[in-house]
Amino acid sequence: MRISLLPISFLCLVLILAQGCDQWPEPARIRALTPLEEKGWKIFERESCFSSCHLQTIASPGGEDVPGFVPDLRKRPNRTPDWYLAYLINPRAVLPFSPMTSYGYLSRDEIEALAAFLSRLKKDSPAPEPISTKDIPETPPGIEGYQAGRSIFFMYCVGCHGESGSGGGPVGHLLSPEPRDFTDAIWMNKQTEAYLFSVTTDGKPDTAMPPFKDILTAKERALVIRYVQFFADPVARERMELRFVLKQ
Repeated sequence: MRISLLPISFLCLVLILAQGCDQWPEPARIRALTPLEEKGWKIFERESCFSSCHLQTIASPGGEDVPGFVPDLRKRPNRTPDWYLAYLINPRAVLPFSPMTSYGYLSRDEIEALAAFLSRLKKDSPAPEPISTKDIPETPPGIEGYQAGRSIFFMYCVGCHGESGSGGGPVGHLLSPEPRDFTDAIWMNKQTEAYLFSVTTDGKPDTAMPPFKDILTAKERALVIRYVQFFADPVARERMELRFVLKQ
């Protein structure tokens, strides 16, 4: 029998008892859901893909991720409502390898409620450690480093920041504030590599910019911030792009 054919609350109870756990899933704990979270929980129950894929991750105790299951939703980094909006509408524009299907058919109010419920499952993230220039790995100079950073940017950053780096990616218009415009030379010239690396590593509070420390290695993060810096220097970028095309 498919999971989606049974009441979700009954399945939660079965899973909890089978694991010898007396912890209820977050929505059933004593602390009451807000009206918006309650609406989101009902949408979560209603959508068969969510319930079939993510039931295990909210019904079981918060231990290690279970092999073969999708990641525990309670362990994902904190996200902003606009991040959820973009991700639920166009998952692979935000996370390129996501197996999620699009929920763009939901109304904006339903997505906001679902985001509120999903945020309820999270715990506060620890404060990030300060980053200095010495923490940034060395990267290959010239076209080799440019090409490596370009590949990472086009894989993970284009969805929000766009191919031109101006913030006009497929889901950029859904975010508030809008994604950073890397072609703004005045702003870019004021930013240190340590700052750009820290934002790429830990994300930026109160924006949809997520942390990439669990997705990209330190060297990959260094490569992508050094590629991003070329957007503020159109002449240097054009020269690199020409060399990139010729190398192909």
